Amino acid sequence: MAKKPIKRRARTGKGNFVADDPSTPENEAWVETTTKKATKFSYGIATKKDFPPPGTPKHKMMVLSGEIKE
Repeated sequence: MAKKPIKRRARTGKGNFVADDPSTPENEAWVETTTKKATKFSYGIATKKDFPPPGTPKHKMMVLSGEIKE
């Protein structure tokens, strides 16, 4: 399944918007990107059923980082 490209505002390395240069034929202020499936939690865990069992080092790490509550 191919992902549909989305137009987004181009940004510099610092996060500022890129301005369009009127002397060029293409619009530099917009770029086409595809969306990535974002994971809600770090450590490669996307859903609640994938949580590590309590007492494991991975579970303790997620509790300490504030991703899940005990």
